[in-house]
Amino acid sequence: MAGTSRTKTTQKTTPQECMNFATARGRPALFLFVRESLDIIHAVRVRLLLKDQQLTEIDFVINSSGGSIHAAYQISEILRMHVKHVNACVPFYAKSAATLLCIASDTIVLDELAQLGPLDTQILEEKKGGKGEYVSALNPFKTLEQLQKYALETLDVSVKMMAGRSCMNLEDCIEHAISFVRTTTEPLFSKLDAEKLGEYSRALSVGKEYGDRLLRRFAEWDEKKREDVLEKLVHGYPSHDFIIDYQELQELGFNAELFKETEKDSVQELFKIMGKDETLIDLVQPQKKSEIKDEQITSITQEAK
Repeated sequence: MAGTSRTKTTQKTTPQECMNFATARGRPALFLFVRESLDIIHAVRVRLLLKDQQLTEIDFVINSSGGSIHAAYQISEILRMHVKHVNACVPFYAKSAATLLCIASDTIVLDELAQLGPLDTQILEEKKGGKGEYVSALNPFKTLEQLQKYALETLDVSVKMMAGRSCMNLEDCIEHAISFVRTTTEPLFSKLDAEKLGEYSRALSVGKEYGDRLLRRFAEWDEKKREDVLEKLVHGYPSHDFIIDYQELQELGFNAELFKETEKDSVQELFKIMGKDETLIDLVQPQKKSEIKDEQITSITQEAK
């Protein structure tokens, strides 16, 4: 969930590939292809597209590496105000804050290579030379977790070694082992910044709270299931880039499915747009067969071959 930046360029006309996708799926499709970080301006543009709409069902087609978790939450809320049933469609990736967009949907539809990511908030850390770098707010907690594991393992080994190589009773072995562990680990624990741990803990709780609101309102899960799934999404993966795929989403309990064979050609066409350095936010209606020109049919058929 990296920081914000201004949109560089914007797609002014609806690409034919988007029309083909909406037609293949047979319902309106709202495209959110964002190359920069998700920001409030993207929420505003989604609102403008939906302001006069009340739709029964929509495909929300997402391609984003994330950005502002607050913007993602607002986009999800706006979408649910105007649409009864939302299918989050992910041709390639919806990472970080964009994952929040997906869990607010009724169904998550993915390509075989598509991936979501953990909801661990990204924090801008100042580095030497004045350059900032976004890092996972989970990093210091993973460090703390490893230190705790190291301390317990060291204590266990020390007690066993003293008990096996000396005439001390078990109580004295434990006392000496605790002293040894304290001496060896205290310098390591002292390097952790308590204030930063508190700040990062609050940042992580933002994504978890937004996720809980969305799941409570739209997934109708009980409290324990929401807690278990969000704990996994926020704290349970080893890195921010970790891949959450179709099978993992199903195991977590989400209503996830793959694109149908009849839709895969139109999904493949979308990769042409995703490779461009521009933002695409557009609401596209499916074309009727009578509206599709012969040359379009020929082109789609050739590409499928």
